[in-house]
Amino acid sequence: MSDNTFKLIFACLWIIYILIRRPHVNAYNHSRNKRGKTTASELVVFVSLTLGMLILPLIWVMVPSNLYDLNLPVWLRLLGVVLAIFSLLYFYKIHQCLGQNWSPTLEINPTHKLITKGPYKRIRHPMYLQILLWVIAQALIISNLWASFSGLISWIVLFLIRVPKEEQMLIAHFGQEYKEYMKETNAIIPKMMK
Repeated sequence: MSDNTFKLIFACLWIIYILIRRPHVNAYNHSRNKRGKTTASELVVFVSLTLGMLILPLIWVMVPSNLYDLNLPVWLRLLGVVLAIFSLLYFYKIHQCLGQNWSPTLEINPTHKLITKGPYKRIRHPMYLQILLWVIAQALIISNLWASFSGLISWIVLFLIRVPKEEQMLIAHFGQEYKEYMKETNAIIPKMMK
C-alpha cells in the first residue's frame, strides 16, 4: 500500500471523527446553558490539540514529501487503521452516553448528571482514553516523525492540564458521590472487577 493510500484513509477517518462530534458541538452551541470560559490553560490545550491532531497531520496529508518518514511496515500502519476505527466507535458510544453533559470546555451545566454507566462504568475519563487511542492510531497510520508524535504530545498536554482540573470541578459539584465513584474507577485504565 502506498503512502497516498494511507493519506486517503486517514483523511476519511478524520472526516468520520468530525461527523461524530458535529451534532454535539451544534447542540452545545444552541444550548442556553453554556457557561464555559476560555482560560489560559484551556487556550494552551486548544492550540496544542489543533496543532498536534489537525494541522501537522493535515500538512502530512496535503504535502507530498518523505521528509522524516518513519518507514513503518504496512501491517503496523494497518493496525493503526483498525485502532482508529475502534477509537471512532468508542468515541460515538461515549458521546451517546454523555448526551447533554458534553461540552468543549470544563464546565458543569445546571442539568449535569454524574454518568457512571457504559464507557464510564470502569473509568472516569473515557474521552481522554479515546483521544489517546486515536493519537496512537494517528502515529501508526501517518508514519512520520513530526505528524505522528505531535498527537501524542498534544494528548500529554491535554491530560496533564485538564484531568486534575476536571476532577476538582466534579468533586466540588458532586461531592461525596464523585469521591465514591473515584474509589471504584481509575482515570483512564479500566479497573478490573472485584
